[in-house]
Amino acid sequence: MSYTHLTITERIRLYDLRVNDKLSISAIAVMMNRDKSTISRELNRNLDELHSTHYLPDTAQQRMQARRQKSKKKFQSISLASIEHIKERLEKYHSPEQISGRMELEGIESVSYETIYQMIYANHEELGKYKQYLRQGRKQRRRKGVKQKRGGIPGRVGIENRPAIVDLKTEIGHWESDTVIGCNHTGVVVTHVDKASKYLFAGLAKNKTVEQINKVTMDLFKDVKPEFLTTMTFDNGREFCGHQEISNALGVSCFFANPYHSWERGLNEHTNGLIRQFFPKSTNFKTVKPEDFQEVVELINNRPRKSLDYRTPHEVFYSLSSETVALQP
Repeated sequence: MSYTHLTITERIRLYDLRVNDKLSISAIAVMMNRDKSTISRELNRNLDELHSTHYLPDTAQQRMQARRQKSKKKFQSISLASIEHIKERLEKYHSPEQISGRMELEGIESVSYETIYQMIYANHEELGKYKQYLRQGRKQRRRKGVKQKRGGIPGRVGIENRPAIVDLKTEIGHWESDTVIGCNHTGVVVTHVDKASKYLFAGLAKNKTVEQINKVTMDLFKDVKPEFLTTMTFDNGREFCGHQEISNALGVSCFFANPYHSWERGLNEHTNGLIRQFFPKSTNFKTVKPEDFQEVVELINNRPRKSLDYRTPHEVFYSLSSETVALQP
């Protein structure tokens, strides 16, 4: 049942049941057909300032109206349609950054990801309950400060310099690359996904050092044909500072997505999610056997994809040469 504010009539009845009849919150919730958390929150937020144990219905009503007015003023330029769209995306576990970027891509009313966070933590239009869908799930918003920014990556080339043909997804050899971290940083998975065929190369690493990431990457691609190694696009993690060594060893051109623009590597993010289906965030990757992990990789590569006309990534990757292929974007 969706949440609605108590009416003034309900507040008067709450006053009678709580102050006059001295009923418990649970009993009041049953009698008023409301969740007990709603009753508890109403009492806690609207106690009389002079008498901290008193609840006054008219004071509670005035405070609710003042809060709603203040909230509406802050975000009044954002339409209800956009807010509903944001709610739908949050329910699918999309991050505010992904939602903002996707809205811009689809030509929907632009709302910055920071504003989405602010609306959630201000409970604007009942967005507060969607905190459960955020990856971190913090009670308060923790802003990214200067000290939290990642250090520079030597020789970094931005994604804006990447050849346009990569986005067409019509030829094999353009890879999106990332890492998946084990619980409490226990082990790492290195992932590389081909944008056209959706084929996944992934392997276990002992840690996130540049040496380990490069070693696993080169082992994964040692038997891949040179024509299937054209570009790699990374996020901005320091573990990819060794991209120049990868470029020299494999003959690929390396690029980096913009910071906090995870949608620029959407396929990679999606594929990492597929891995999480088998290895949740509580996984200690140091205890996972390589053969067991590769079984999961094979399952993913042999799953039919709608974007491939229900062919599997394995079928597309190994049956096609470097010729242009007709694939759905």
